[in-house]
Amino acid sequence: MKIVTVMPVDIISGAMSRLPGLVFFAWRNLQVARKWVKPRNPQSVEQVAIRNILTQCAQGFQSITQVQKDSWTAYGPIRPGEFYGKEFTPPEISMFVKVNSKRLIDAVAISNTAPTILADFVASDIASVAYNSGTTVLSFDVTHNASVVTNRKWAIYITASLPSGVYKVRDGDFRLAKGVATESIIPVTASPQTINISAPKFGNWSNGDYMAIRLEPLSEHYDAGATYQETNTITVT
Repeated sequence: MKIVTVMPVDIISGAMSRLPGLVFFAWRNLQVARKWVKPRNPQSVEQVAIRNILTQCAQGFQSITQVQKDSWTAYGPIRPGEFYGKEFTPPEISMFVKVNSKRLIDAVAISNTAPTILADFVASDIASVAYNSGTTVLSFDVTHNASVVTNRKWAIYITASLPSGVYKVRDGDFRLAKGVATESIIPVTASPQTINISAPKFGNWSNGDYMAIRLEPLSEHYDAGATYQETNTITVT
C-alpha cells in the first residue's frame, strides 16, 4: 500500500487505533503500511542461553568504572566494524559484549577491561573432514601458524549440509559448533591439530555432502583475529 501524506503530516509511524492491525513506517522515501504481526519468541535451550549471556553482558557493562570504560573506548578503533561497505568505530558497549559473550560461552568470567593481546595466528588449511554417524562425532585436521599455543583458542563455527548450488557461504549459514556449550571454543594445540566435536549441531550430513567450517582465532582475552573458513566434501562413516 502506498500512502500519500498531505502537509502538515509528513511521516506516519507506529500503529493507529482507528486502523487496528496496521503498522505504518517510512521506507525508501515512501509511506508504507503493513499488517501487524506478532514477533516469534523462540524458547529453545540455545536461544534462552544466548539471551542470558547478553543480559549478563549488559548488566556487567553498567557496573564497570570510568577507567575501565575508557579502555573499551580505546579498543574500538583497533577492531573497526563495517556497515554497507563503510567502516565505523563500534561503541564501547558493543566491544564489551562482543568480547565477553565469547568468554561466557566458554564459562569464563566477564573481563571488565578491554583485551591487550591481539590474536597473532591463523589457520591455513582444514582437511580430513569426517562425520561418524554412529558416534555423532565430527572430526577434522587444522594446520595453523601459531608459534605460541598457550592461552590461544579457536571459536568453531560450522554449517549444515549446503545446497548443491551454493558457491559462496554466507555468515548466516554458520552457527557455533554446539550452540552455547562446550566444544564451541577450544584450546589451540600444536599444528597440525586434530579437532573432534561430539554431537555437533546440524549433524545431518550424508556421504559426499558439502559443508563449511570457520575458525576464529582468539587470544587469551578473546580478542578475535582474522576468520578462516573452508568448504569441504564430508565423509560419513
